[in-house]
Amino acid sequence: MAIPQDPKATDTQIQHPDPQPTLSVRASVPVAELAAAQGEALRALWSYLQHHGVRPAGPPYVRYHSFGETGTDMEVGIPVPVAVAAVGEGRVAAGELPGGTVVSAWHLGAHDRLGDAYAGVQAWLTEHGHQSAGPGWEVYHWIDLDQEPDPARWPDPSSWRTQLVQPIS
Repeated sequence: MAIPQDPKATDTQIQHPDPQPTLSVRASVPVAELAAAQGEALRALWSYLQHHGVRPAGPPYVRYHSFGETGTDMEVGIPVPVAVAAVGEGRVAAGELPGGTVVSAWHLGAHDRLGDAYAGVQAWLTEHGHQSAGPGWEVYHWIDLDQEPDPARWPDPSSWRTQLVQPIS
């Protein structure tokens, strides 16, 4: 998916990406343990890539298949250039992000206001007569997969660029 050079919080647009092969870890976790579970899954994926010599095709993402007040079914993934068989690799599974029509929006900064960005996407859908068509995902353009994921080395949250992608009908 093309990334604007200088995305703005108000940049919301329809895009038509092709299906994207991925490697991912999916788990049901308590919301209170979400950050730790995401970090653990991202490190497992990074280790897989290193061990198998696979280069990522883009930044990591988190896709929420369900999100409740106390628990979530999440998928932490990394796009890869071609489908990879992850047989016998523990929690790492091969899959893909769907192609088709999506609405893409940006959140700039720390994730404590990410809910506002989701509300903006929902308002845009309503205003333009569209509906969600399956679970969306967050793309973390601020995580550098050239090095092992480590929250201690991540940039200041004020500089984070997170893309929200929502399939629509």
